[in-house]
Amino acid sequence: MCTSLTYTAATGHHFFGRTMDFPTTTPWRPVFLPRHYRWQTALNTTRTTRYALLGGGRISADFSAYLMADGVNENGLTCAELYLPGAVDYADDPIPGHANLTPQDFINWVLGEHATLAEVVADLPHVTLVGRKWGADKYVYPFHWILSDRSGQTLVIEPTGGPLTAKPDAAAVLTNTPVLATHLQNLNDFLGVPGPDFTPATITAAKSYIASGAPLPAGPVPTRRFIHMAVQRWGTPTIATTDATVTQLFDWLAAVILPYDPARRNQGNHNYTHYRGIIDLTRLTYFFMSRTTNRLQQITLTPEMAAHRHFPHAYPAD
Repeated sequence: MCTSLTYTAATGHHFFGRTMDFPTTTPWRPVFLPRHYRWQTALNTTRTTRYALLGGGRISADFSAYLMADGVNENGLTCAELYLPGAVDYADDPIPGHANLTPQDFINWVLGEHATLAEVVADLPHVTLVGRKWGADKYVYPFHWILSDRSGQTLVIEPTGGPLTAKPDAAAVLTNTPVLATHLQNLNDFLGVPGPDFTPATITAAKSYIASGAPLPAGPVPTRRFIHMAVQRWGTPTIATTDATVTQLFDWLAAVILPYDPARRNQGNHNYTHYRGIIDLTRLTYFFMSRTTNRLQQITLTPEMAAHRHFPHAYPAD
C-alpha cells in the first residue's frame, strides 16, 4: 500500500512525501548509499552508482544489497515505489543488451545513475523489469513509481506491458491500484468535474470542497486515499514557509496511515504504515518518522557527504 505526493511551497522549495505501508516486519530505516557504490541486483549482476543517495530502506537478510523504498540523490531527483497489484506485467527473462532489473532494483538504478527526470526518461527504452524475486522474498512485488526533481515536475512509471514509459502526474499524488489514469477519473467523478484529466477545473472544485467543510474520504482503500490526498493538497491554500510545509505534510500523511495491529504482526497480508517520510528536494533533507517512536529524524545529504563518504550507512530505525 502507500500514499505519496509532491508539493511546491510558496518559497519555491519542492517536496516529496509518503507513507510507507507494507506487510514486512523487517525494520525500515534511513539509508545512505555513496557515489561509486557497487551493488548486486537480484539478477546477480553488478551495477555502480554515479551519485550519492539518501532515503528509506532496509538491509537484505541474504545478500549484500539495500532495498530502497524511496529516496533523493545529490542532484535533487526523487523516486519512490508503491504497490500496484493486479496491474503489472513484468518480463519473464532478461533481454540481452538491456539494463535488466528486478522491481526492487529500480530505485537504486534511477537515483544512483541519473541526475534528472529527463535522463531517466531517455534511458527507459533500454530497461527491462524482470519478474524475479529479490533475495529470499516470497513474492515478486508489483510496483509503480512516482518521480520528481527540482523542476517541480512529477512523473509516474507503471509497468503494465510493453516498453517502459513515464507519464506526467498533474495531480502530484499516487497511491496503489488502480493505475493513475483511473485514479484521475475517479477524482473528477468525486468532485463533479467532467472528463478524465486533471485540469484547472479539478483544482477549483477541490478548493470549493475544502471550503465547504465536507469530510474527506477515509479508510484504507487506495482510491479513497488518492481522492483524500488530492483534494487536501489542491484545495488547501499554498503553504508559506518550508518549516510549515514539513509540518503540514506530516499532518496530511498522518490522516491516511494504515494502523498497526499487534495481533496480526506475523500475518503476511497485514499492511500497516512503517514510517512517514518527507524529502525537501531543494535542501536535500530527508525527514523520517518511524511508527514505533514517532521520533523525527532529520538528515541532510550535504556536498561533503556526497564527496567524502565512501561506504553505505544505515541509520537507526527509531
